[in-house]
Amino acid sequence: MLKNAARAHPCRAKCYQKQSGNAALLGLGWCVMAVLALVMLWLLAPLLIGIVVGLGVTVLLCQGIRIGRALQAKSLASAEAAEEAARMPRWVPFAAMLFTLIGGATGWLTLLWLPEGLHPQQVLPLGTALFCALVVFVLVWLVGQLSTGWGLLRQGEAWNAAPMSSDWWVWALLWALPTGVVVGLAAPNQARQKAWGEQWRGYYSVPIRIALVPVGNSASRQQRDAALLQLVGPLLEQGSRRVEARLRTRNGTTVMTAAIPARYRWADDALEIRLAGELESQALALHMQAMQGAAHGDARAWMLLGLAQCQPAPSALAALSMEHRRAQWKRTQACARERSAEIQRLAAALQGQISAVQVLPGVHFRPWPLRQGWRAVDLPSGEALEAVPLMAR
Repeated sequence: MLKNAARAHPCRAKCYQKQSGNAALLGLGWCVMAVLALVMLWLLAPLLIGIVVGLGVTVLLCQGIRIGRALQAKSLASAEAAEEAARMPRWVPFAAMLFTLIGGATGWLTLLWLPEGLHPQQVLPLGTALFCALVVFVLVWLVGQLSTGWGLLRQGEAWNAAPMSSDWWVWALLWALPTGVVVGLAAPNQARQKAWGEQWRGYYSVPIRIALVPVGNSASRQQRDAALLQLVGPLLEQGSRRVEARLRTRNGTTVMTAAIPARYRWADDALEIRLAGELESQALALHMQAMQGAAHGDARAWMLLGLAQCQPAPSALAALSMEHRRAQWKRTQACARERSAEIQRLAAALQGQISAVQVLPGVHFRPWPLRQGWRAVDLPSGEALEAVPLMAR
């Protein structure tokens, strides 16, 4: 018996060690999974916030249908209330899908309203893909509901006499999934989405108002307005802001560029401007000094304005290397020579037309979703945007 006990004791020790090792591996696996879950939660936090907001809006709207039906049932007799509760109105599924679309749109717009500290532009392509997939799913479902209802009506039955075939749900998924993948791959880059998000949330802008002398003749007014737009065109370009986004991959870092354009509108014989980029006070003062001098008939002010329009913004110039600065100075001199002739022509058309030039206090400007007559200055896109040296950052 002692020998058997001695033989069995090492086996128990080995089994205990094996169980302890399995428990340690299991605990390590759970720790790794928890760390990965926290990392994914940190990376996808904006997307999760948008999904939660969209689901919340959808649930609240659907609860409105339920509460409305419950109040309607209370106003009826007991037998009629039971029959009304058992019978679903034909409009309920359509309302539920409409509320789903509203919730999806709200969740997608939430990504545009989130603060930049959460980096919502990183997951905006994925959110756009999910929303487009949801829209396609609802559209295919709607086609299935309509075809089923019309088929029942042709047979002499009620619209909702039979439920929709489950094949339509499969078709909805088969159409929604590829749509989400295609939209996710073809969505605009992160720089454009970041620029769109800032225009939805709003940004700091410096307003400029150029008051003009009233003109009764319509043709003269159009000629004057066109000349003034050509005159302030470089200022609008300088007052636009360059937006960059960096995408880090195994092959290196890719820099994507987009622009938030400056905007303008006409209001009561005055040109109102909203700059998207914050120009340095020295550059802005040079523009305004030349404009005010031109308003008082100073011919030298037009030449000063040409120099201001061709000189790069200090913030854009600071981002260039020494070699690129020398090349930019040569381009500035060539631009000033070319611009002088153009400014002389515009000076003749605008002589005595500018009554006042004002730089107003900065405001929080949001061009989207209500434009209110604001027009964006035309800017190049893609690689051509990189060749614009005058734009602020």
